[in-house]
Amino acid sequence: MQICIVFSQVIWRFIFNNPFSWSEEIARYLQVWIILFSSSVCIEKSRHLSIDYLKGNISKKFQKLLHIISYVMVSVFSISIIVYGIQFIMRVGYQSTPAIQLPLGIIYIAFPIAGFHMLLESLIILKNIFNNKY
Repeated sequence: MQICIVFSQVIWRFIFNNPFSWSEEIARYLQVWIILFSSSVCIEKSRHLSIDYLKGNISKKFQKLLHIISYVMVSVFSISIIVYGIQFIMRVGYQSTPAIQLPLGIIYIAFPIAGFHMLLESLIILKNIFNNKY
């Protein structure tokens, strides 16, 4: 959907010299939603950024400890996204976007929702680590 919106914006801007007023705004907000919701998928599949250099040179016990620390940090970060996302929505959620006049609360609700998904995924992985299933 985002690709279609951006493509149509380019066509209308350069061929018809009459760009849409709303397409850049929608594309920007869709990009934010895509990034936030794909973050929980990255956590689920353990595809988030990590340094693999030491992985082969340390013991399994120490690897497990590093995984626990890593996912505890992800959980803390996820909680902060939830808390500050809700606070931000409470502060500016009533305002509207310039082009499409959509309340910002609808757009920024992605932060606490994605934070909850990331927290859930990291807690599932922590449970699996402690049950030796990871």
